Amino acid sequence: MTACTERQEYLEGGYAELSCARCAALVRVRKSSPQQTSVQWTRAAESICSTRLSALVPTCPDLRASIEDAVRAGKLEVT
Repeated sequence: MTACTERQEYLEGGYAELSCARCAALVRVRKSSPQQTSVQWTRAAESICSTRLSALVPTCPDLRASIEDAVRAGKLEVT
């Protein structure tokens, strides 16, 4: 695997689209373990979400709950 394809796999591999149950912001989510979650936000999702994201608030609590619900329901796999 070349460095370019490894980078592409790291950036895109294993992600699934998920909408927040509260505001419907659409993000891409990857669960690498029960404790580790990666979320890729778009500008559109950030503008919809009422939570002001920052280094101290890296994700919305409602989105976190939506992710946990999706894992419990089998809609999002822990890889």
